[in-house]
Amino acid sequence: MSWQSFFFFFLTELGIIYIQASVCAAGDSAAYHRSSAYGDDVVIVAAYRTPLCKSKRGGFKDTYADDLLAPVLKALIEKTNLSPSEVGDIVVGTVLAPGSQRASECRMAAFYAGFPETVPIRTVNRQCSSGLQAVADVAAAIKAGIYDIGIGAGLESMTANPMAWEGSVNPRPRVKTMAQAQNCPLPMGVTSENVAQHFSVTRQEQDQAAVESHRKAAAATASGKFREEIIPVATKIFDPKTGDEKPITISVDDGIRPNASVSDQGKLKPVFKKDGTTTAGNSSQVSDGAGAVLLMKRSVAMQKGLPILGVFRFAIFWTRVFYYIQIKLG
Repeated sequence: MSWQSFFFFFLTELGIIYIQASVCAAGDSAAYHRSSAYGDDVVIVAAYRTPLCKSKRGGFKDTYADDLLAPVLKALIEKTNLSPSEVGDIVVGTVLAPGSQRASECRMAAFYAGFPETVPIRTVNRQCSSGLQAVADVAAAIKAGIYDIGIGAGLESMTANPMAWEGSVNPRPRVKTMAQAQNCPLPMGVTSENVAQHFSVTRQEQDQAAVESHRKAAAATASGKFREEIIPVATKIFDPKTGDEKPITISVDDGIRPNASVSDQGKLKPVFKKDGTTTAGNSSQVSDGAGAVLLMKRSVAMQKGLPILGVFRFAIFWTRVFYYIQIKLG
């Protein structure tokens, strides 16, 4: 399995956070075993995920959130031969579920996975970058010397917790007179339309990109490229017509459409804007699933003989791009 350098950007009120994880080819981790001067680097030594399934219709439609997270947490420990008690903290990025409920579900998942009650766990919500923020929080804590080993994870059950605004928006006049406040509950589909319009991304280009994405994902699945990172999940599924419960093991993503075509995509209607370009076919699906990575100091990883899959880099810098995007997308 090949690893390449990957970069993440996400917006904050302070500017843009830039995160780089420099990664190496599997089997070439020796290249990252530099001198002891780099022993306090924060490194990733393991990363696993569940399959990603379509919400309400996919393989996890009857699976609770804690049963999604537990298998990947357990895999991190079992596949690295790490004692669960060595983990200093578990941080889980999650968006849609009520905060206190999801925190309890994550705690339950940690117990299912074999972690003792001495290992704390918490959730973090930074919308679409919540899982990434969880990893960043753990990396920062390791860098600060709070602990040497931690887990960053992400969890979502969009079957149980669909995207919706619960309750009413604050009726105060102040909200109605401030465009930025009004835009806070702006649907992502509308944001997609704004970006496409500003950068002149055509419907044809979006449909073509979607088809290529499905083609590549199907090819990667067929060749086994995802096999090492996916943890099969034993669960159950209910037939709403008969009421029968059937045990099932989910081991592959069920949202990939290998036969997708540009002509079929062109038949779909825009969802968020009458004359728009964003459709159900060229948008990301709503999914159920979980993933987690194990981070630690380089010196600890070397001592334990664990492979170093990536080195975590983190920086915050000011840029006009934040202001520009905020204005244009609002």
